[in-house]
Amino acid sequence: MIIHFGATRATRDVDAIVEGDNLREIKNASKIVAEKYELDDDWLNDSVKGLANILPPDFYKRTTKLELDLYNLEIFVLGIAEQLIMKIVALREQDLEDIEVLLPQLTENDKLTVINNMHYINKIRPDWAQKI
Repeated sequence: MIIHFGATRATRDVDAIVEGDNLREIKNASKIVAEKYELDDDWLNDSVKGLANILPPDFYKRTTKLELDLYNLEIFVLGIAEQLIMKIVALREQDLEDIEVLLPQLTENDKLTVINNMHYINKIRPDWAQKI
């Protein structure tokens, strides 16, 4: 949900970490949405769960609930520090653009969160953890 932080580039999917045991229900619902709005079947991307282990253990404390009028569904956005950590680890071309959007918005506390969690980045991107 990088658009929550002001990114203007188009995105083709939504990354999701689904809590609980209702992933199948959510995936089925996402297929209905895909048909209705002519989206790719994989517009709801849960493969990000493979990177969830690099998030700080207390990341949920810095999530923001989006105020959307949805029935039976709550959507939370990662905190900006966690967004930056995920973008550094993925480091695709579009992630570089997103990092440029995120960096000027970091508070001192956000910067400390990123620095204090370098060992999570180091698990996957030791080259970048040293540079930061």
